[in-house]
Amino acid sequence: MFRLSKAIIGPGVAAALSTTLLLAGSAAAVELKLAHFMSPKHPMDRFIMRPWAKEIAKASGGSLTVKIYPGGALGKGPVAQFKRAVDGIADITFGLQGFTSKLFPMTGIIELPGMAKDAVAGANKLWDAFPRLAPEYKRVKVLALWTNENQVLMTRKVPIRSVADVKGLKFRVPSKTQGNAIKVLGAVPVFMPITRVYNALNTGVIDGVMTGPSTILSFKFHEVAKYFTIGLPIGRSPFFIVMNKKAWDGLSAKNKALIEKTTGRGISIKASKFYMKAGKKGLAIVAKSKKHEIIRLSDAEKAKAVSLLRASR
Repeated sequence: MFRLSKAIIGPGVAAALSTTLLLAGSAAAVELKLAHFMSPKHPMDRFIMRPWAKEIAKASGGSLTVKIYPGGALGKGPVAQFKRAVDGIADITFGLQGFTSKLFPMTGIIELPGMAKDAVAGANKLWDAFPRLAPEYKRVKVLALWTNENQVLMTRKVPIRSVADVKGLKFRVPSKTQGNAIKVLGAVPVFMPITRVYNALNTGVIDGVMTGPSTILSFKFHEVAKYFTIGLPIGRSPFFIVMNKKAWDGLSAKNKALIEKTTGRGISIKASKFYMKAGKKGLAIVAKSKKHEIIRLSDAEKAKAVSLLRASR
């Protein structure tokens, strides 16, 4: 039929018509840019983001795709991840609320000791409370909110066997809330992106790091830390995946429905489970190593920490 039309209307008009049809077809396809600061080998990239991107592409028949930019490709460092989504530098970003704690005072409550028994419970609590948290995210579309496992103290030279052992030591902390907690216990909180911790610990800039055990493998902290103290009642960290508001508003109703179906509480709980799994794997590996030591705080030391933290409120 196209050959007949070309013969009747002429090659010039037919070429223009063909170009118009191609442009119309390409305009219908939407590609979203998802940015994060971690390695493409990180569990969140491998087991959450990429499977989700494949699910979106398959369900949409390729009309909606998600291209992932790992390792700070759209902006170095994890601190500005939320702002990158707000400003549209990326359509979707992954990050931690703790890096900009002032923006998320309500969300930050989940970081307090004893707020959730595990990471999945933490994710559910965030979604249960989302109607009250929503004002903190009014500049973006929230796709996922979850938490990691309980924080661990990792040190290179000084084993932490008691609350007194942290006194005067410099610990990298993931947020203001958790920085205040370690300060109450006598340590010096140091704020820095997780991507700088390896070198800082290796060179003695810091004495230790307060973070989830999933980082033992994903950021290779087992290469620079010798002691891993667990059981300190210092809470957990929340995470987000958010979308630029303009990018969200520009989607078709069909594509919006697809994204909402594949995100939210479901993918958040999945992310929490992977953090728990990665944390257990990391601790299991150092437990088997003769070069490392896992220290479990006694009930008496835990009670001391709880008493100090409660007295500070």
